[in-house]
Amino acid sequence: MYILKVLVEYANQSLDTTFDYLSNQYVETGCRVEISFRHRSIVGYVEMCSETSLTQDELEKSQGFKYQYIKSVIDQKPLLNKELLQLADYLAKLTLSPKIAVLQAMLPIQLKPNSTQGSGIRYEKYAVFKQDKLVKTVKQQEALAYMKEHKKVKVKDSPYSKAILDKLVEQTVIEYIQEEVKRDPFQDDIEMSQALKLSDDQQKVLFHISQKLGTYFTCLIHGVTGSGKTEVYLQLASQVIERQQSVLMMVPEIALTPMMVTAFKQRFGKKVAIIHSKLSSGERYDEYRRIEEGQVMVVVGARSAVFAPLKNIGLIIMDEEHDASYKQESTPRYLTSQVARKRALYHHCPLVLGSATPSLETYSRALKGVYDLCELPHRINQNPLPEVELIDMAQEIRKHNYSLFSSKMKTAIQSCLEKGEQVVLLLNKRGYASYMRCLDCGEVVKCPHCDVTLTYHKATQRLTCHYCDYSMPVSHTCPHCHSKQVKMVGYGTEKIEEQISQLFPLARVLRYDVDTTRKKNGHHRLLKEFEENKANVLVGTQMIAKGLDFPNVTFVGVLNADISLNIPDFRANERTYQLLEQVSGRSGRGSKQGTVMIQTYNPEHFVLQCVKEHDYQKFYQKEMKIRKLSHYPPFAHLVTLTIEGKDENEVKQSSQRIKTYLEKELTETVLGPAPCMIYRMSDEYRMRLMIKTTKSQMLYPVLSRVNDFYNKNKRKVRVICDFNPYTML
Repeated sequence: MYILKVLVEYANQSLDTTFDYLSNQYVETGCRVEISFRHRSIVGYVEMCSETSLTQDELEKSQGFKYQYIKSVIDQKPLLNKELLQLADYLAKLTLSPKIAVLQAMLPIQLKPNSTQGSGIRYEKYAVFKQDKLVKTVKQQEALAYMKEHKKVKVKDSPYSKAILDKLVEQTVIEYIQEEVKRDPFQDDIEMSQALKLSDDQQKVLFHISQKLGTYFTCLIHGVTGSGKTEVYLQLASQVIERQQSVLMMVPEIALTPMMVTAFKQRFGKKVAIIHSKLSSGERYDEYRRIEEGQVMVVVGARSAVFAPLKNIGLIIMDEEHDASYKQESTPRYLTSQVARKRALYHHCPLVLGSATPSLETYSRALKGVYDLCELPHRINQNPLPEVELIDMAQEIRKHNYSLFSSKMKTAIQSCLEKGEQVVLLLNKRGYASYMRCLDCGEVVKCPHCDVTLTYHKATQRLTCHYCDYSMPVSHTCPHCHSKQVKMVGYGTEKIEEQISQLFPLARVLRYDVDTTRKKNGHHRLLKEFEENKANVLVGTQMIAKGLDFPNVTFVGVLNADISLNIPDFRANERTYQLLEQVSGRSGRGSKQGTVMIQTYNPEHFVLQCVKEHDYQKFYQKEMKIRKLSHYPPFAHLVTLTIEGKDENEVKQSSQRIKTYLEKELTETVLGPAPCMIYRMSDEYRMRLMIKTTKSQMLYPVLSRVNDFYNKNKRKVRVICDFNPYTML
């Protein structure tokens, strides 16, 4: 008899411990088992299995509680290899998260330790010829002759009915077999490509990194947009594959995955697997097993791909390393680069970070020599970077132009379309209107569950909360005073799409945002249409700013550069520079010169001036001075504690108690408590404390005690510890 120590599937802190169960058979650590827990049948994850010579009665007598037997063993071998099991332990401690939450983040839905998974394997039924002998009817004889000729036929494709085939099975002349069908998430026909001739700059970068393959180090490739970073990645990957090692290639956005997958599939064919959240659960399960079974050499994917069960990794690449979507904003709140570094260290391989606009933290480490620094300062086509013009919208208003488009931008778009070229327009706000206001009483329609206004979506005729997904039908009557004088205020991508179609007869518009890409393969379908010139204007949110490479795009317009600049967040300047520089880089990537126009009410702002000059160094130096004065990263580590609960008074009181405790236990500066930018979200009130420190490791024992006190016991509030927070909402 064996005692199993089992983690249960519920990812909350109060259950972050093992429970003992009995088994008549040995079960390996890392396997799932079906158990009964609190009168429910759920899934558990085995942490340890040890043999005992005691009987069940003797065990219960010695331990003082009743033991239950497991119901069944789900897996015959562990779900995760030794490296990933160690990584799970590391992440749980690093993020102060329940270990089961880490395991659930690491695995595809069919393998997650929870009771909602199904059998993800898909089978095809075949009829197979066995022997030739006399059968009962002429029709059966014809079917048998057909089977003898073809040997093996899909039952659904057979020219003979299943009733006839069943009769042949009864007479033992054919048999049915089931064969697994692997789902392919990448359906496009691929034309294989050859390695391109590298520029001198690319060759230097390739040589520098390839000389150090087989050793652990981190390298930043700082290359302007269009400088050919992807080709360097491909040729590095080729060298690693020749060494019989695997490659992990990460991109921040699902939107970028199709383009990177295409590039890698064209070079490496079936050796490439894909991992991202837009795959169907079956596709993700099949891709995961292909990786686990060693059938692929390259994995391309978004954030969750960092947990791909690759063995013998020889290279890890994070493209657009600066992107905020590399930070997981729900439990476990990990930073992808931390996980990637841990895996690179385990496999003794390089971690390559690539960006035209690296994060200040990454670039400062590169300048200090902590990371290797490789520069790609020129575009591969030798074209200059696009000319950027800042349009002062205050002057447009003085000229009585109240349109969403400046007169110069209208002229530029019209000229571009007349020449048969393509336009990209960025507005980092989705929906049709920002909010609905009553002109009589002044009330704005807000979400009943969050302290935010509801955004109007014309396509669905609904007002929607972009934080909790609450929505309601739009009404043209004020819900407060019942006046009919209501007005839609502000604008989003949906309204821009409509106005472009009205203003420019030549325009064929595609909108690219969360709303238009929800469906399966939505990203891929829209980008393919734009690539094939079925549309000549692409309107989108920040999703269009990175990694997209369309040679016929010669004009990029930014409709309101001030949206991200005015957010009360210490990273607002950095994110705005990155967004604008990246979207500018979509223009003029082919043989034609590109232009960019940025509409703003603040054209003298240093961030916009740096974008105008494509001067990352100037931006870096100026922003670093600001960060140093205010003691923000990279000059300090940040940790935030968000205290949330349904009882407002309890949230405020608990926040103050935690502040007092932290000031008693720590020497670091503790800021707050202050209401979060969105004070109430999903019916919970939220207060925040912020700690600035140069030694974050010293905080762990103290924060762990706070975490245990509030989250492992039934309290009226919950505390979320976030190391390296990326959002201040």
